[in-house]
Amino acid sequence: MVKRIVYTILFFAVAGLATAQQYSIDSLKKVITITDNDTLKLAILRNIARAYSEINPDSALNYTEKSLNIARSLNLKLEEANALREMGYALMNMGNYPRSLQTVLSALAIAEDPESEKKLLTGQYPGDDGLTNRSTNPYAQRMAELGFTHQIMGVLYSNTHNYEKALFHHLQARQSAEQSGNIPLQSIINMTLGRTYLSLKKPDSALISEQKAYELAMKSGFKNYMGSILLNMGRIYAAQGNIQLANDYYRQSLVASKEQNYFRGVVATNLLLAEFYKKSGDRDSAFHYITDALTAAQNLDAPELLLRSYTALTDYYMAAGNNDSAVKYQALIIKINDNLFNSKQTQQFQNIDFNEQQRQQEMQAAEKAYQNRLQKYLLLAGLAGVLLVVVFLWRNIRQRQKSNAILQRQKIEIENALSDLQITQKQLIQSEKMASLGELTAGIAHEIQNPLNFVNNFSEVNTELIEEMKDEIDKGNMDQVKAIAKDISENEQKVIFHGKRADAIVKSMLQHSRSSTGKKEPTDINALAEEYLRLAYHGLRAKDKTFNATMKTSFDESIGNINIIPQDIGRVILNLFTNAFYSVTEKKKQLGDGYDPLVNVVTKKINDKPDSYRVEIKVKDNGNGISQKDLDKIFQPFFSTKPTGEGTGLGLSLSYDIIKAHGGELKVETKESEFAEFIIQLPSK
Repeated sequence: MVKRIVYTILFFAVAGLATAQQYSIDSLKKVITITDNDTLKLAILRNIARAYSEINPDSALNYTEKSLNIARSLNLKLEEANALREMGYALMNMGNYPRSLQTVLSALAIAEDPESEKKLLTGQYPGDDGLTNRSTNPYAQRMAELGFTHQIMGVLYSNTHNYEKALFHHLQARQSAEQSGNIPLQSIINMTLGRTYLSLKKPDSALISEQKAYELAMKSGFKNYMGSILLNMGRIYAAQGNIQLANDYYRQSLVASKEQNYFRGVVATNLLLAEFYKKSGDRDSAFHYITDALTAAQNLDAPELLLRSYTALTDYYMAAGNNDSAVKYQALIIKINDNLFNSKQTQQFQNIDFNEQQRQQEMQAAEKAYQNRLQKYLLLAGLAGVLLVVVFLWRNIRQRQKSNAILQRQKIEIENALSDLQITQKQLIQSEKMASLGELTAGIAHEIQNPLNFVNNFSEVNTELIEEMKDEIDKGNMDQVKAIAKDISENEQKVIFHGKRADAIVKSMLQHSRSSTGKKEPTDINALAEEYLRLAYHGLRAKDKTFNATMKTSFDESIGNINIIPQDIGRVILNLFTNAFYSVTEKKKQLGDGYDPLVNVVTKKINDKPDSYRVEIKVKDNGNGISQKDLDKIFQPFFSTKPTGEGTGLGLSLSYDIIKAHGGELKVETKESEFAEFIIQLPSK
């Protein structure tokens, strides 16, 4: 129950509050009195210290030291770095620059060490504010802390007017913050980076940084330091000579700083507005803004801000001729300068800075020595490696010479084998053509027999009619002579018709048997398909008198003539018809009388283009179909599903190549034991 109350108070005290002044510090202090959980105490102390950081550096230092002790007792290194960084910031605001530098350097050493990622407060503890996020991964948390620490270091060097070092640390801070993904932190770093650029007389770079700071603040909703961003924008425009725009930004800055209770921004903005009014001759307004700045600086008890306020008042009174007041504030300036920049403190700061430089140089020297040793070892290892490579290459060359001799012999053997293979391949192709021709010849022989029978029969009839006509002439029966002559004439027409039919069949056989001319001709694809279907059927009938099959055709009469090489396309469809009849024959042998062989041929015109069309030829049988394991190989050369000796395996391969050469496609659809359908698609032109 106590734990739940603790988390509830902590949540409402921290979550959703935008500024340090809005933290319920009293509520947080009460939580410490009701919990014995050290990790929870650590989180609470960090929140209280952060709440005091911009309004009371003494209290911030006190609570941060307490959190530091707990972090060390729990061995939470990143929390220790966090506390040291906050202590350094508080000491800087109190004017103790040497101790601030020493403390922030200690924080930096921890944050730079990846070992600090090993033990963290993650997930269950809320962060100080938008600048701390314990829910991210360990690397992101360390990068955020490293970036924040570099940023404080940059501000510290800016306060001591060492702007080159300030720039170095701000750039390091920006890089680490970007790696952490912490957007509010990136906003603050760009804000102080812009101020450093301005101190280095680089207003363009300063403006880019401040604009980036503004965008990131708006994106994240973390506007605690919006007053400082707007203030820096005004300083930049003032440096560029745009005084009016600068004054507008000062006014916006004052409003934003008061809204967020960012009193350091209130002091700085009031002093700049006072300077604006002093130059414009409005002394009353200038005095008003100076006194407002001094009041805020006194409430903060910030030496650096008091120094700037006293300096402004001294200038004001000197210009007004009020020497007594001017002397009074000059004395206060001297006192603060003695505290901030006395010789002892300055020497301490320089000694710490020098020692850090020495440490960095020693680290760099050690790293360089290590790199030199490493390079030396690598060089020796490289030389040894080169020696091994030389030995290996020498042996490899010897082996390669031997291998080359073997390869040369193998090359000769392969060339001889390839020559034999090419000869065999040509023989197989010729064999396939001859087999196709044989199928065709058998069908043609059957086809020729019919017209020859007609020719013989009508010739015999005409011989008998001529004898009868002679007898009738002798008898003088002219009417009967004319009737017989008419019958003879009709029979002669039938003889001529069947003679031409036989002539056409013979010419078709000659066309198929001779090599293709390679020239496309307008061809009636329906007539070509019908003729080769009949020839293929009778070719099988000539070899097997028991063979019989039903042939169905559906020809699209709208196709007309298409440009093809008729000998080649004829060879393709003859091969498909022959395969179809072979498939149904084999299935008939397996199933017997209960099976009716069927070969179906369909042609179709496909209008899919405005200026041309395609022709589709389908050859479907109800035979055994093609198995799935053979389907991907049927168009490969020398692959055949027929028993050895019954096929060369070149029919479908040649057919596929012929159709491709015509710019068409040859596809197959099948279901094993049920059907096979070959589909030819040809362009019309």
